[in-house]
Amino acid sequence: MALFDLKDDRLEPAVLGRPATDADRTAVLAAVRRQIAEVLHRPLLAVGWDQVVGGDALTALDAAGQVITIEVIDVLDSTALLLAMARATNAARTGRDQLASRYPGGLPAFERDWSGFRGAMPAGVEPGPRLTIVATTIADDVRTSFGMIAESGVELHELRVRSTEDGRALVSVELLHTDVASQALDLDQAADPAAQTAAPDADPEPSTATVPTQVVAEPPSPQPDAVATVPVSASGHRLDAAALGAEPTVPSGAASEQALATIAQALETPATLVWLRRRRGIDHRATLAADGTITLADGTAYRDPSAAANAAQHTQDIDGWRVWRVGVGGPSLRELLA
Repeated sequence: MALFDLKDDRLEPAVLGRPATDADRTAVLAAVRRQIAEVLHRPLLAVGWDQVVGGDALTALDAAGQVITIEVIDVLDSTALLLAMARATNAARTGRDQLASRYPGGLPAFERDWSGFRGAMPAGVEPGPRLTIVATTIADDVRTSFGMIAESGVELHELRVRSTEDGRALVSVELLHTDVASQALDLDQAADPAAQTAAPDADPEPSTATVPTQVVAEPPSPQPDAVATVPVSASGHRLDAAALGAEPTVPSGAASEQALATIAQALETPATLVWLRRRRGIDHRATLAADGTITLADGTAYRDPSAAANAAQHTQDIDGWRVWRVGVGGPSLRELLA
């Protein structure tokens, strides 16, 4: 929610408070860490936090069962970004047993909480960004390269903090756009009013809207890590707890192999299968053989689309029948089912 002052019959960006004190900035970062699921408006199952240079990193599972990393840091420069991307890559390779070993309460608690979390998620949820970074300061070199960064499955949020005379901290969290020129006004300075005129062809997406300003007053003292979840209404999602996820369009096993082989026989093979979501950093290619075998780029072969998709994306709950398409923009395997 953008705020403006009315001055001389003109709307000018409002500048509230003064530059944040170090104490307020530190307190806000701690509060964001505790309330990360609320701040991002995203359902997630927190596994554990780790201290990193300049902040903290959370390993969690998103609604699709993908292992994700969320970092809450003070300053994001190119070095911090590279380190965060490396940590996210390593986290994405974490297996179920490793996640359970880190989870408070161990395997029994992990399986119980994961089952409840996934049971509340809608079916067919696609994975979101692998890496989300929330930072109070974002370096210019990171901003100018953000278009390429976003295609790598990275999401950046800018945490703007202002201090008031009465001791409050005013906070806004803004999702960065891929168009750097469309960034919201910096609260620390008033921009040229002419620069506030939107370009005629601008087409902002709802997902990039500014989060309404929140007031963080006297943040509570640090607390032990807790499971961060956002309640979501159940929608008939069927849970296969042993497989850590929802049932795919065609259950794994003989039925899936037969259905895939039938599709393969109707196509000109070998056929290229594509799972492409550029804005989420997902770009996987595979080859479908005449016998219904899917071979990924690393040479591993699968007879089940969901198993192939989960292996390619290092996830545990993807319906491969929905995400794999025959060629870029072609029909999905689900659409080709008789």
